[in-house]
Amino acid sequence: MEETAMKGPNNEAADIPDEDEDCKPPANKRPRRKAALKSEELTAVLAKDDKNDNDDDDVKKRPRRKATKKSSKQNNDDYEEEENEEEDSKPAAKKRPRGALKKTESSSSRSSSAPIPLDAMVNVMEMLPPRSLYNIALTCKSLRQMVTTKMVVSSALIHGGNAKKTMEELYALMSNHSMHIPSPLRLLRLANGKYCEFCPAKTNHVRPGVGVFACWDCLVSGSNNRWNSYGRYHRNKKSNSGDVKLTKAWKTSWARYGKKRSIYHTILHHPRVASKGYSSNHYFWLGHRTDVSGESIGPLAIWDDVDNLCEYYDKLKADAAAKEAAAVAAAAESAASNAANAAAVATVDDNEEEEEEEEEAPPSLNNGEWIEHYLTKNNDAPPKSDYAEFNYAYTTTLETAERVLVEREELKKSKRDNKMQVKLEKVEKMLEDLRALLDEPFRERLLTYGKESYLKRGSSTSQCMSMETPFIDTLLAPYIKSPSKMTKKKMKEMAETINAELGRIEKLLDLDFLSDDDEFEAAAKAFLRECFPSNEELYVKTDFSRQKNGMDDVFLRLVQGGHSFGALCYLRDNDLSPVLLVTEPSASLAQASKHLDETVLKHLAKRAWWRERPSLYSTRDLEDDSWLAKAFTAGHEYFGAAMTKVDNFGKWLEVQGKFGEKVDEDARASFLNDIVKSSWSFDREFVNEEDCDKIWERFKRYAAPAYRND
Repeated sequence: MEETAMKGPNNEAADIPDEDEDCKPPANKRPRRKAALKSEELTAVLAKDDKNDNDDDDVKKRPRRKATKKSSKQNNDDYEEEENEEEDSKPAAKKRPRGALKKTESSSSRSSSAPIPLDAMVNVMEMLPPRSLYNIALTCKSLRQMVTTKMVVSSALIHGGNAKKTMEELYALMSNHSMHIPSPLRLLRLANGKYCEFCPAKTNHVRPGVGVFACWDCLVSGSNNRWNSYGRYHRNKKSNSGDVKLTKAWKTSWARYGKKRSIYHTILHHPRVASKGYSSNHYFWLGHRTDVSGESIGPLAIWDDVDNLCEYYDKLKADAAAKEAAAVAAAAESAASNAANAAAVATVDDNEEEEEEEEEAPPSLNNGEWIEHYLTKNNDAPPKSDYAEFNYAYTTTLETAERVLVEREELKKSKRDNKMQVKLEKVEKMLEDLRALLDEPFRERLLTYGKESYLKRGSSTSQCMSMETPFIDTLLAPYIKSPSKMTKKKMKEMAETINAELGRIEKLLDLDFLSDDDEFEAAAKAFLRECFPSNEELYVKTDFSRQKNGMDDVFLRLVQGGHSFGALCYLRDNDLSPVLLVTEPSASLAQASKHLDETVLKHLAKRAWWRERPSLYSTRDLEDDSWLAKAFTAGHEYFGAAMTKVDNFGKWLEVQGKFGEKVDEDARASFLNDIVKSSWSFDREFVNEEDCDKIWERFKRYAAPAYRND
C-alpha cells in the first residue's frame, strides 16, 4: 500500500476511482507538481483508512490548508485539478452567492407556513371597518359565508360615519318588525352604500322610513332628472325604477277615511305598517321590490294594503257575526227539542266542535292581531323572532360603540392638542428670535395675544397668535400659521421692515407737517398733541374687543403715501369734531348757547363734522388730506345754522306753550337737548323747517308730559 501511495498520478491505485474524462485537464497542459502531490496525499489517506478497516460511511472533510497567494491562472488550474480528483467521491456543487442559503430557507419557511385558522379569521373580520369587511367578503365564497349580521352591525356602529347612521335608520324599522329582514351580505352592502339603488344619484345612507338606498327624486317624484357635473339638465336613462316613484301618499282628508276613521287610524298607526306621516299625508311603499340579488327589500306594507286591510277587517267582522248568529240559532234549536233529540244534537255538536278545533282560529279584532295575520298571510312577513338577531346585535353593541366613540374623540383631541402645543412652541421661539433682531425701542411692541383662545377653540388650522399691532400681524400671519416657512434670511428682512415702519410711524408725533399759521391746522395740531402726548398712545388698543390698536393696513398705506395728517386722523376714527368747538365762529355760538349743555354741544359738533366725514375704508382717504379742510368749513356752516335754529326755537318757546302759557327755562333746555340728541330727522326737519308751529307739532313727543297737548 505504501508503494502504491507513492506512485505518480498516472499510476494511481485501483482503490481510487478513475477521473471523469470530461473533467480531465486538457492534453496540451501538463499537470502541475503541487496538484500531483496533493493527489498522492489523498491516496495515502484512503489507503490508511482501508488498513484500519474503518467501515464508517461518513466522509471526512479535508483539513483546510493555509492559504497561499497564487496568480489567477494558477488558481484556475488548481481548481480544475481538484475538481477532477474529487468529483467521484463528492459531487461538485455550484458556488452560491453569500446569503443565498438564508434567502432559500426563509422563502421555504414562508411557503410551508400554515394558513390562518377559520376561528382566527372570524376574529379578524369582527375587528375590520365596514369597507375592509366588504372587500374581504368579495375575496372568496368561503369568506363571504362567514359574514354574520352581528359582525356587520358591530363594525358599522363602532367605526361610525354613514354606516352608523344606516344602522340607526334600519333599527328604527327592525325594532317595529316593519321591514323585510336584510341578509348579512345586503346589510354589508347597505353599510358601504354610496349611490341610490334605482339611479346613479349620490346617497349617503338609507332613506328613513323605507330602509333602502334611494334618492329623494326616486322616492317622491320618480322622474329621475339630474343636474350633471357640467350643470346641464338631463333625463337619467339608467334608472332601475322605470320612472315610477317609490312611494305614494295616502291622505286622511279622503272621504273613506272619515267613514271608517277608527279602522284606518288603527292601520296607519300600527308599528308593522310603518307609515311615514306628514300632516294629513301618510307615505307608503308603492309596491313590493327586490334588489339586484332577488332579495325582498323595503317595508312590509305597501300603499294598496291600507284599503285591503280595511276590507280584511270588514270580512273578519262579518265572519265573526255570522258565526255568532249560527251559534245562537243552534242554541235556540237545541233548547226547543226533546231530551233525546237534544242528546243527539249535542253529540253532533261535539263532533262539529272537534272538527272546528282542527281549523285555524280567526285573529282577534281588538289588539291589531288581524293586521299581523294579514301581513304574514299575504305579504310573507317574517315572524318577530327572526328580527331578534339584528335587534340584539344592535342593542348590545351600542354601548360599546358609544364608549369607543368617546375614546376616539379623546384620542383625536389629544393629538390635536399636542399638535397645537408643538405649533405654539415653534411660534414662540420664532417670535423670540425675531424680537432679538428688532431695535431696542421696538422690541416690546411685538406683543401677542390669542394663545389661550387658540387652545380653547380646538382648531389647529387657525392662527395661534396675533399681534397687537395689526400691520405687524398681517406681515407675520403666513409664518405664524406655518412657522417652518420662516428662514433666517426672511426673519432678518422682516425685522428690518418692522424697524423701518415703526420708526416712520413714531416720527408722526413731531407734527411738523401742520402749520401754526393756518387756524384749522393749528387747532388740529393742538388737539392731536392732546390725543397723542407720547409714543405709547399710538399703541393703545382701540378696537371693540380691546385687543388691537388702530395701526392697521389702511393706516400703514396712509403713512407710506405721505398722508401724515390723514394717518393721525385715522387713528381718531377721522373725527376732529372737537376742533369746531375751539375755533370761530362755532366757539362763540357754543359759549352763547343758553339751552344746550356741554355734552349736547359735543354731539352737535360731531354731527356737523360727520356731514363731510368720509368712510374709514373709502379709497378717497388714500388720495390726499384735502377733505379735512372741507369738512372743517362745512362743519362750521352746519353748526352755525343749527345753533341759530335752536336759539330761535328757544325764544319761541318762551312765549308759547300749552294754551299760550310760557314754558319755563328748565323745560325748554330739556326739550331742546332731547331734540338735538333725537334722531336723523333733526337734520331734515328741524334745521330746514322755518315754521316753529310745525316744529312743535313734530317734536312735541320729546317735551315733558306736563306740556303736551294730548
